[in-house]
Amino acid sequence: MTHPETDGSLLVSRKRTWPGLFFLIIVLVVLVLHYLGSMLIPFVIAALLAFLANPAVRWMVSHHIPRTLATSFSFVVILLAASGLALLIIPLIEQEGVELAHAFANYLPLWNTQAVPWIRSHLGVDVSTFSHLIQSLKLHLHSIRRFTTPLLGWVTRSSLFLVGILFDIILIPILTFYLLKDWDHLVERCVTEIPEPYRTPAIRVGGEINKVLSAFFRGQLLVMAALALSYTLGLSLIGLHVALLIGCFAGLMSFVPYLGFFSGLILALLAMFLQGGGPLGLISVCIVFLIGEGLESFVYIPFFIGGRTHLHPVAVIFAILAGGALFGFVGVLLAVPCAAVLFVLIREVLRHFHNTDPERMPS
Repeated sequence: MTHPETDGSLLVSRKRTWPGLFFLIIVLVVLVLHYLGSMLIPFVIAALLAFLANPAVRWMVSHHIPRTLATSFSFVVILLAASGLALLIIPLIEQEGVELAHAFANYLPLWNTQAVPWIRSHLGVDVSTFSHLIQSLKLHLHSIRRFTTPLLGWVTRSSLFLVGILFDIILIPILTFYLLKDWDHLVERCVTEIPEPYRTPAIRVGGEINKVLSAFFRGQLLVMAALALSYTLGLSLIGLHVALLIGCFAGLMSFVPYLGFFSGLILALLAMFLQGGGPLGLISVCIVFLIGEGLESFVYIPFFIGGRTHLHPVAVIFAILAGGALFGFVGVLLAVPCAAVLFVLIREVLRHFHNTDPERMPS
């Protein structure tokens, strides 16, 4: 027969052991990310893809479709959509990239005849070394396709590098399929492994983390797509020849707050200048990006994301930079999820500290 004193002491012992175990898990995760970061890239990408696609699979399962069949259908749709989009956009982007390179090469003589003398006379700076670099760049840009040939040859000769890339390309879809098929089972298994005294608060915190991550990732992908479409359409209307290239680039870079706006604006201004658009063209580019920034702030983010993430842009930028500095590319991939987890945990600590309801906590 078990005495109440024994049960109580055992419960206290577990409560004291669990925080230490949790800290040990965090240390192990950091060590794994540090030493095995590059190897974890396909696993992290597959987990993110499975997380994003799981609601669609869960919806089909709720309509009496077997989980494996729903996963297979979602997987095929994703592959077909990605392949079709790549086959449609990549040739256009390649064509615009070659056109931009030739335009840049055609304007290089103006650098030597006008810009260099002006800089030397007004600023007293000798730019002869940079001029030689420009001339060398012109020779390469004159035949940009031939410039890529030795690069491809080097990649081909680097057999280990090529095999690693091909292995990741094959591995990511396989991992995504199996993670997506067993996602709910894996989550349920993790929940059952949590000690009973901590299970209820862990489920609540996990639900909040899931809401934050879902709102951010799915909403941010829609915002990126909407911005890419808006920039491409706007730049096309003002006559920029490389509108698709710069529009897609700016939309993709908008994952980091303000990076897409500034990088896309600079590239678009340069492209319009090389195209000979004049002051009116440059002003039109600025107007397009200001409209895009307004749409992002007042339409896209409120509609697709809303106030559900509570992740400040400065926090997102800091998390991405810190993750990249500490763990490389895999750190960049995990930066926002870790920031979301940290935010929810801080709110949970503050909730216990102030002994208030989570809904009344300031965001």
